[in-house]
Amino acid sequence: MMLYKRSHMSQAARPLPLSPETAEALAALGREVRDARLARKLRHVDLAKRAGISVATLKRLEKGDPTLALGRFLEVLTALSPSLLENVVRAVRSDATGDALRRKAMGERSRREDF
Repeated sequence: MMLYKRSHMSQAARPLPLSPETAEALAALGREVRDARLARKLRHVDLAKRAGISVATLKRLEKGDPTLALGRFLEVLTALSPSLLENVVRAVRSDATGDALRRKAMGERSRREDF
C-alpha cells in the first residue's frame, strides 16, 4: 500500500505538459511582473512581503513557473496595483467567443420556447 502512495504522489507532483503558447504566456507574464516590480523600485523581499509569499515563490513566478497557484499570482498583481487585478478580470470577462456562444444558446432556447 505504501508503495502505491509514493508512486501516486510522484505523478501528482509532476506538472502537466504545456502548450508552447501557454509556456510563452507564463514566461511573458513573469517578465511583466518583474518589470512592474522594478519600475516601482521594489526589491523581491518588498513585493513578496506585500503579497504574502516567499521570495523564492516570487522569483519562480517571475521565471514563469507553471506550478504556482493562480491565487499567488493574483496576490502579486494586487500587491503591485489593484488595477492590474481588475484588468485581468476585465480581460477574461470580455471573451467575445464566449459571449457569442451564450447569445446563440439563448437564441436557441427562446426559439424552442416559441413552439
